[in-house]
Amino acid sequence: MTARPPSLLRSALTLLSVRLVLTQIGLALLVFLLYAVWLRMPDASVLEVIGSALLGLTALAIAGAGESAVELHLAGRARTPGRLVRGTLLLLAGVALWLAWSALIGHWRGDYNRNDVTVAGYLNSRLPHQLRYIFTFEHILMWVGRTWATLAWIGAGVIALFVFTATASAKPVRAIVVAARSVTYWAAVVLGAAGATVGTSSLLDWTPGHGLRVELMSLVLRLGLATLIDAMLVCFLLATLAACVRRVDALYTTPAGTPDESQPRTVDKL
Repeated sequence: MTARPPSLLRSALTLLSVRLVLTQIGLALLVFLLYAVWLRMPDASVLEVIGSALLGLTALAIAGAGESAVELHLAGRARTPGRLVRGTLLLLAGVALWLAWSALIGHWRGDYNRNDVTVAGYLNSRLPHQLRYIFTFEHILMWVGRTWATLAWIGAGVIALFVFTATASAKPVRAIVVAARSVTYWAAVVLGAAGATVGTSSLLDWTPGHGLRVELMSLVLRLGLATLIDAMLVCFLLATLAACVRRVDALYTTPAGTPDESQPRTVDKL
C-alpha cells in the first residue's frame, strides 16, 4: 500500500520559512532602492541617458533573476542560467499582463469618483433604514473600491499561476491543472488579495494623532508591519504553487535507481 501524499496546505507550510520571507523582503528592498536611484539619475547628456538605461535594465534583471531563483529553489529545481533567463522573461511578461489587466479593470470601473459614488449611494438607499447606520455610505464606498482592488489582485494570482509553473515545473500544463483545481491555492489568492487591499490600507490609513514624533514612529512601525504581512502572504502563495509543482514533478519523474521506461523492468532467467 502506498503512502498518501501530504495535503497541499501542509506541503506549502513546510516550504514556508523565515529565511524565505526575509529573502523576499530583501529582494524587494534592493529593487526599490535601484529604482529610486534610477528615477533620480539626470538625463542631460548622452552618457547619462545610457547610464540611466543600463541601471534600469540592471534593476529589471536583478528583479527577474532574483524572483526566478526563489521560485526554482522552492520547486526544488536547479538554478541554471537558462532557467533564470526564462524565468526573468516570463516574469516581465507577467508584469505586462498584470498592467494590462489593471488597465482593463480601470476601463470597466470608469470614473471611480462618479461611478463608485453612484453605486454606493444606490446600495445604501436600498438597505432598510435600521441597517443604514451600520452600512453607511462611507463604508459602502470604501468596500466598493476595495472590491475593484481585490479583483485586480485576483488577476495577479491567475497570472502568477502561469508564470511560476512555466518557470519551475517540468510539466507546466499538468501543474497548472493541479493548482487550478486546488482549494488551497485559491484560498491563498483570496487571502493575499484581502491582505494587500484591506489589511495594508487599514494599517497605512490609521494614524495615532498624538504629535509629529509619535506619528512618524507609528508610520515606520506600520510600514514595517505591512511589509512583513505582505511578504508572508506572497511567500505563502509561492509556497502553495511550489507544492503543486513538486507534487506533479514527483509523479512524472523516474526515481533514481529505477530503469527507464524504454528499458525492460524484468530480466529473463538463463
